[in-house]
Amino acid sequence: MTDTSALILAGDIGGTNARFGCLQKKPEGGWKVHHFVKVKGADYPTFEAALENYLGNIGIKPRRAAFCAAGPVEDGYINLTNTDWQISTSRLKEMHGFEQCELYNDFSGMTRSIPELADDEFTIIRSGQPHKAEPILVAGPGTGFGVGYLVPTKAGWHVIASEGGHVTYSPQSSLELELLQVLKRDRDFVSLELVSSGKGLPVVHKAVCEIHGVPYEHTAPDLIRERAIAGDAVSRDVCNIRASATMGAIGDLALTGGARGGIVLAGGVSERMIDFYMQPSAMNRYLHRGPQSEYVRGIPIRLLKCPHAPLIGSAASLDSKLMTLMSVKDYGCA
Repeated sequence: MTDTSALILAGDIGGTNARFGCLQKKPEGGWKVHHFVKVKGADYPTFEAALENYLGNIGIKPRRAAFCAAGPVEDGYINLTNTDWQISTSRLKEMHGFEQCELYNDFSGMTRSIPELADDEFTIIRSGQPHKAEPILVAGPGTGFGVGYLVPTKAGWHVIASEGGHVTYSPQSSLELELLQVLKRDRDFVSLELVSSGKGLPVVHKAVCEIHGVPYEHTAPDLIRERAIAGDAVSRDVCNIRASATMGAIGDLALTGGARGGIVLAGGVSERMIDFYMQPSAMNRYLHRGPQSEYVRGIPIRLLKCPHAPLIGSAASLDSKLMTLMSVKDYGCA
């Protein structure tokens, strides 16, 4: 029987889905996930309603909780970027009596999970030699586009959350420049996230249809990828544009953050688009860095496959914080 006092309630709250689980730290290292559930955010009017339903169904109430959500966190509060939900740690403590409750950016949770996971939770995309004392970049598109850096310190791992997915889209080819002009007709800023992410796919697809002079019809992402592989020109351009934008950004972010500790591609779109990322046209966007091309060539790149990663990272972040507080108290510094 699981000791509920050892559990950490964790949640990964994205723009489309909310994932919940109760996590238990294993003595040998790593985490065991109990009562994992994924629900559609659109099925619930508020985050509190989704959480209440989850806790009611599992019939237990852990004393500690850690949630990660899509958007910037300010003083234990977040207004989610891609949905109208809000989350407040003070309100959750009041409602559920949590002894500890922490809130993190979703990619902070994703990023912090990396050292907690086994090798088989990753697929090697490019081999290389990581620099052990330097940052690891964790980035990639899902509903949005997340970016985080994992920095090794003497006290453990430190996560730098960012809003790097909202940097300016950087077209390189004539087709991409034409795409930018189409997109700019209806907006004054075109971001990397718009071009690469799941929520931006219909916008890019519609624009590419216009460039090709064919009517636009809403098409499921899986079907677009299937048609691209079969040789359909519009679908091929859509996938190649998005893959090149992603891998070009990964190269920029690796240089900007000094990520010679490694690169981890994350996010649901990354998993589904990885074959396009590995095509020469997209991979060359990452590799060709002018005079700094050699800098990125030796960095290993892995694809994250673990569906529980943000939950694990959130629980690990809370656990690390509690361990630090206990250490301070033990040394009489509290």
